[in-house]
Amino acid sequence: MTQRATVLLLSALAAAPAIAQIDVSGSVGLQSGYTFRGQTPGDSSPSPQLTLNLDSASGWYAGGFAAGMHIGDNYGYKLQGYAGYALRLTSALSGDAGCSQIAYTQSHANDFHECYAGLSGERTSARLSYAPRYFGFRAKVLYAEISTFYPVHPRFNLIAHAGLLYNLSDGVWPGVPARSRYDIKLGIAIPFGNWTVQLAREHSPDDGLRYYGYPVHPAKSWSAGVSYAF
Repeated sequence: MTQRATVLLLSALAAAPAIAQIDVSGSVGLQSGYTFRGQTPGDSSPSPQLTLNLDSASGWYAGGFAAGMHIGDNYGYKLQGYAGYALRLTSALSGDAGCSQIAYTQSHANDFHECYAGLSGERTSARLSYAPRYFGFRAKVLYAEISTFYPVHPRFNLIAHAGLLYNLSDGVWPGVPARSRYDIKLGIAIPFGNWTVQLAREHSPDDGLRYYGYPVHPAKSWSAGVSYAF
C-alpha cells in the first residue's frame, strides 16, 4: 500500500496545474563513509552521493537519493525515492508527511519502505518515521530524530543530530535492537558559496546487534564530507 501511495503522490504531482511552478534542487557530495542511523554497513570507504528534489507551489514534493556503499564485502548503491506534502503552519514553522521506498542494489533482501511526519523551523527539524518491516526483517520500528544547527559565524556553523530507533515488535532480529538504540552526531559545517565542508564526531552504542553482513566498527568515529548544492 505504501508503494502505491508513493506512485499516487508522484502522479498527482505530475498532473498538478502548478506544474510550471515546480522548483528543482539537489546536491552532489562525497562522504568519508556511509552511515545509516548510527551503523556503518561496510569498510568505511568514501561514499559518493546524489540528492534531487522537486517541490511544487501547491505543497506536493518528490525526490530521490543515491549513495555508493558496501554491505559487507559487496559494493553497490542505496536508492531511495520519496514523495509527500508540506504545509506552512506559521511564518517560522512548517510540517510535512510522506512515504519513501529504500532499495539496495547489492542486497534486495534488505529493501524496505516507511512513512514519516515532521516539523521544521528556521534552525531545527524533527521527524518520526515508521517501518512495518525494517530492513526486510519481521520488525515494526519507529525512528525519531532531531537535527539543528547554530551559526557561530557566517562561514561557520555548529551542527547536531540525535536519533532513537525503537523496536515495537517482540523478539530480536539481526540489526534490530531488543528495544532501542540511539545515535548522536556533533560537528561543524563550513559553507563556501554553494559548497559545504563538514567534519563531525559520531557515536552509537555497540550492543552486539548488527544488520546482516555488517562488520564491527568502533562505537565512536570521525566523519568528513564535501557537497555542492544546486
